[in-house]
Amino acid sequence: MNWGLIGNEQAVSRLRRHIAQNRVRHAYLFTGPQAIGKRTLSLRFAQALNCERPSRPGDFCAPDDPAACRVCRAVPHQTDPDLHVLTPEESIRVEEIRRLQSRLALAPYGGRWRIGLLPDFHQATVSSANAMLKTLEEPPSRVVLLLTSPEPELLLPTVVSRCEIVPLRSVATDIIVKSLLERGVAAERADLLAAVADGRPGRAISLAEDSAAAEERTAALQEFSDLMQMGINQRFANAERLIGKGELVEQRRRVENLLLEWLSLWRDLVHQGYEAELATRNPDFAPAVERGANRLAAEARQAALRSLAASLQAVEANANLRLTLEALLLDLPILSGAPIGEGD
Repeated sequence: MNWGLIGNEQAVSRLRRHIAQNRVRHAYLFTGPQAIGKRTLSLRFAQALNCERPSRPGDFCAPDDPAACRVCRAVPHQTDPDLHVLTPEESIRVEEIRRLQSRLALAPYGGRWRIGLLPDFHQATVSSANAMLKTLEEPPSRVVLLLTSPEPELLLPTVVSRCEIVPLRSVATDIIVKSLLERGVAAERADLLAAVADGRPGRAISLAEDSAAAEERTAALQEFSDLMQMGINQRFANAERLIGKGELVEQRRRVENLLLEWLSLWRDLVHQGYEAELATRNPDFAPAVERGANRLAAEARQAALRSLAASLQAVEANANLRLTLEALLLDLPILSGAPIGEGD
C-alpha cells in the first residue's frame, strides 16, 4: 500500500515504519518541488497516524469506503478536529503561530495525536519561525508537526535541525504515464502531460483534469516568446501586467507559475544547445526550442538559466515581485526572428 501516492515509495515506507515501530517523531519536514506531493503525503500520514481501524499499523481506511472510520473520512477534507492546518493568505505571521500553538496544547479530541500541518513554511517570517521554535524544541505530548517547503535551505537552520527531513524525489515519467492512463487519459496526451510534468505527478494530474491549467501553460510560454523579442523598455512596461491584479498571494502564485513554465522551457533550450540526450520537458515546443538554442552562445544560455532559477527562488522566499521580475527581464537575452516559445 503506497497510500494512494504516485511514486516516492521510499518516503511512504519510512513513515509507515515509524508508525509500526512506535518511533513517530515530533516534527517532519517534507521537501521537494511544487506539485511533487508534499501536501498529499502530509495528509496521508495524518490519516495513518490517527486511523481508528487500520488493517495493520501504518495503514488507513480508504476514504471512499462506506465503512471508513471517522478520521479517514474527515482528514482528506481537513475537517478532523485533531488536524490543524495553517492556511495563511500570504506570509505566515506570529499571531497565526500563536493560535496554532494554543490548539496543539489541548489533548487530542478523539485520535492518538494532535497534528499541525504547516504547508509552505518557507513563507513564515523570521519572527514567526522563531516563535515556532519553542514548540519544535519542546513539543506537547501527543503532538506531531508536519512542515513543507521546496528546499530545507529556505528555512532557518534552527527549524530544519529539529525536524525529520523527508525529501520527495521526481517521479519517473513512465510511472506518471501509467497513473494518467488509469485515470482515463488518452495515451498520446498522457505521454505529453507526463513529459511536461517533469517528474511532478500533481502537475500532470492538474493539466489532465483542468483545461484552464493547460491553457495557462500555453499562454505562459507564448508570453515568454513575446518577451524574448522585446527591448528592455517594452519588457518593463509589461512587468505590471505579468504580475496582474488581485491579492498579493494571487500575484505571487501567478508569477511563480510563470517562472516555473519559463524555466522548464529554458532548460530544454540549454540541453538542446549542448545536444544532450535528455527527454524534453516540452515536446510540443521542441522544433522552436531547437531554433532558439542555435541562436545563443553557451554562456548566454547558462546565464539566463541561472537568472530564471534565482528569480523563482526569490519569489518562493517572498521577495518583492516587481523588483524580482524587472531584474530578470533585464538579465534575459534579447532574441530576434522566430520566437522560441512558439510551438509548431
